[in-house]
Amino acid sequence: MIVRRLAVFVVMMALATVAKAKTVTVGEADNRTDVFLNLGDTLVVELSSGDVNGFGWVLHLPKASGLSLLTSGDEPAATGNKTTDKVRRFRFNAASVGDTAAVFGFETPEKVPGAAPQDTSAYSVRVHVALGSPRVGTAMLLGVYKGTLPCADCEGLETTLRMYTKGKFDFTYAFYVRTQTYRGAPKGDVTFSDRGDWTLLRGDATDENATVYQLNPENEKGSESYLVQDDGKTLVMLDKEQKPIETTANLTLTRVP
Repeated sequence: MIVRRLAVFVVMMALATVAKAKTVTVGEADNRTDVFLNLGDTLVVELSSGDVNGFGWVLHLPKASGLSLLTSGDEPAATGNKTTDKVRRFRFNAASVGDTAAVFGFETPEKVPGAAPQDTSAYSVRVHVALGSPRVGTAMLLGVYKGTLPCADCEGLETTLRMYTKGKFDFTYAFYVRTQTYRGAPKGDVTFSDRGDWTLLRGDATDENATVYQLNPENEKGSESYLVQDDGKTLVMLDKEQKPIETTANLTLTRVP
């Protein structure tokens, strides 16, 4: 039986807030405000619920937006909200770096083909998405890895994975920032980003001397493991038991300058 020797993994609480993705919620009182996010964060916009005489909230998001819509719909209002029992919630992922605006119009459907919808009011927030790199001196960029991974319902997952550590040989503070674009998805290309902790493992299911990077080590179901090869030049995806995956598809991310 192979014994894995886990590298010391102590997340420094004073620095951990850099790695963790956050959720920012804004409501109707925040109309025309600025929101600052990092890649992988979540933006929630809460507006009045339901249709009124055929009018309802319609999202207008530029195609080149740094936001990706996750879900939208009527949901129970937060506990303590005395004005309504339901709200219309829009959840977005901060998918790519840049500035954009999420604009909502309270509109009716088109009455005549080609005619502009009637609009009684509008709501907008300007969103600024940053990479979320650590402050100078708190961590270093260990490497940037790119590749196109298999996808069940698209042509491939175009992936960029940034790995950060406390130092070149110090893994006491390690986190990643990842951006993936679903190429050829049913509704067109869609981009999402996430961020979290990672740790260094010594040994996998077939080689006790292997080096493995494990993303989300504290999440048993959501963790991912990559075998380090070629002195860190490539990462090869492993299965949940940290065994090689038998497939002809590409499972490799390659380090880039």
